[in-house]
Amino acid sequence: MKHLFTFALLLCSLASYSQNGSELNLLEEEHHNHFGIATGPVYIINENEIAPGLHLHYMRLIEVGNAHFGIGLGLEGIFDEHRHYATSINFSYLPIHALTLTIAPGIQFAPESEDFTMHFEVVYEFEIGELHIGPVAEYAWSPNDAHAMIGLHIGFGF
Repeated sequence: MKHLFTFALLLCSLASYSQNGSELNLLEEEHHNHFGIATGPVYIINENEIAPGLHLHYMRLIEVGNAHFGIGLGLEGIFDEHRHYATSINFSYLPIHALTLTIAPGIQFAPESEDFTMHFEVVYEFEIGELHIGPVAEYAWSPNDAHAMIGLHIGFGF
């Protein structure tokens, strides 16, 4: 967990260093929709094990004054004996164009139960044409599970 917070702070430091005025006109010059895939090893905290994970999301970007927000849907899967899936409504804040902070309440579907879940995610994206690629860090909590992931985010805007 300490490494997850260190990674998030590092991303925020990098983002504040790279901020400039031209990035704040995100929606005037660029896309309003974003589709992304995040994948990486998921550390299942209660079990002290690692499993493969995949997170898909769609986000509609909204400009409110000088602030940029996103709202969308997310799907997550963890694929091993801890198999579960989650759906969520994602609420995002983009303090700068490349940095997205997301909170995502939802429902986790496991073989034994269906529970409320809350995901927290930070993504820093580098643009290569229409492709966005960069590191992602995620922490998820539900009454029967908690896990963290550090991985790769790939997305595109349209």
